Amino acid sequence: MPVHPLACADLINDHLVTSYENLPADRYLGDGHVYRYRTYGQTVLAPGELRWSLEVPFFQSKRFNSHAGGIHRTFAPPTAPVREFSQALALRSQERGIVPPGRFILGCHQIRVVASEDHTGLPTPEGFHQDGFAWVLIACVARRNADGAVTTVRRLSDASAPVYEGALGVGDALLLEDPMVEHYVSPLTPQRPGRAHRDVVVVTLASFAEEGHSV
Repeated sequence: MPVHPLACADLINDHLVTSYENLPADRYLGDGHVYRYRTYGQTVLAPGELRWSLEVPFFQSKRFNSHAGGIHRTFAPPTAPVREFSQALALRSQERGIVPPGRFILGCHQIRVVASEDHTGLPTPEGFHQDGFAWVLIACVARRNADGAVTTVRRLSDASAPVYEGALGVGDALLLEDPMVEHYVSPLTPQRPGRAHRDVVVVTLASFAEEGHSV
């Protein structure tokens, strides 16, 4: 199967959860309404190596993201709790024997999507897509008053039947073999009147030969 559920509740702590409270807005949404807040950084995942690049621009090819591809985007860097969580999650995927040993570029995307009675939140405004990496990890850190945000994953070779469909709960993570699948997350709406949010960390693993990366 190209989709691997992982548990990560034990890696979530108060420092990680509260780090979402002051995220800067994503300035690249393009529709005039801010519903996504995020940070980004990258490092090398390899034995004995840890070199975080905290002010690196993020570029994604239009091949993988028609919504915001083709431009260099800059985001604030993730804080230490987010970096530590992303590393621990990636190492867990290797310890479980899913991701092979090797030297990867690890991309850490901390994302909050918000919704209200007046505005829907769009976790994936580009629709079904690939991210352009060898592996993609999506981990849910928090959900508050949130309805929707259902993740659907389907094979590129057969889009008629999803291989995974469900709303990630707090402490749930999915590891995707990205070259084999495409994924989509449905809109986020409030369960009750008021504001809703969904907090995730997306970890991407790319070999040093890969190009055209995207989230």
